[in-house]
Amino acid sequence: MSNNACFVDAMRAQPKHLALAHATVTKDLDRATLPIWRQGETVAVVAMGASSHSGTVLVAVLAAAGFRAVNLTASDLMLAAEGFQPANHYVIVSESGRSPETIEAARRLTVGRRIGISNFPDAQISEVLDVPLGLGGFNDSPVYTSGYTATLLAYALLLDRVGIVPAGPEIARIPAIVGNALNTYDAIASTVGRLVATASMVDVVGQGISFASAAQTALMIREGLRSPSASYDTFQYLHGPMESASEGTVVIVFGDGRELSIPDSILDAGVKVVLVTTAPDGAIPSARHANLTVVRLDTEMRGFVRPIVEAVFAQLVLAHAIEHKPFPIEQFIYEQHDTKMRETQVN
Repeated sequence: MSNNACFVDAMRAQPKHLALAHATVTKDLDRATLPIWRQGETVAVVAMGASSHSGTVLVAVLAAAGFRAVNLTASDLMLAAEGFQPANHYVIVSESGRSPETIEAARRLTVGRRIGISNFPDAQISEVLDVPLGLGGFNDSPVYTSGYTATLLAYALLLDRVGIVPAGPEIARIPAIVGNALNTYDAIASTVGRLVATASMVDVVGQGISFASAAQTALMIREGLRSPSASYDTFQYLHGPMESASEGTVVIVFGDGRELSIPDSILDAGVKVVLVTTAPDGAIPSARHANLTVVRLDTEMRGFVRPIVEAVFAQLVLAHAIEHKPFPIEQFIYEQHDTKMRETQVN
């Protein structure tokens, strides 16, 4: 059950792990009795850490489909009044299956309405789930790679099964798409990794499904590189946080809208900007600026595929950035013994 794989090995193994997750989630959905999600009802994701970031994607996709959805931090739910039920349906997410806050929050939620997504659904999380969806039990790295992208894949399969957002043929192709992304973006990720490794601060910006990518990228940079980083919704970033950007800052921007002109404000101040977008150069005002690096995504990327590929690019950046650090990415300084329940407690 441990997450002790080498980061680079786990990252490179994602096509295999995602194929396993697709097969495992599909099998679990085939034998599940799922509650009907009706228009006007609310769906809530309940999670912590990287799993919370993944929930941003599910909420954004549901909102675009006209479904009410919220992404809830499990520890916040633990502070709620007894009997508080913020949603009609719950998606409980814990890659390890041993996150105590998520498990305790789920214990208080409506029985029969708790769908769980976990790489290890037989762990302690099994006690609080009505419909468990397993990712396959692969060994991930301490800084999650496959666990994050496989969770996004599980969301796509779940929404297809409950009849809200059909899974197009690209969902079955996600393992191959990720394999291609690992090769396609490796060289430019090496360039960006060098920038990130030497930055005094990294701001990561995006909106909608790409805000999840921003939040996950910032978390990986703090967790794996021990570097100051923060994530912001695109328009929130414009309302003040960008004022601290200066020479030495790297800003990573995911998106195709207002994101395209964000670099204009800060490039001349010596800020290095990395723009991850589907937009052509003609749509980017500062496309040829020396301080701007443009990472081009396939224009056909949408839905759950895009944040998966954005996450893979961020992982590649991390893998190259750590080459410039004097410590391994798998080595954490501070051990928090209460963020995971013991494996020996599994019933």
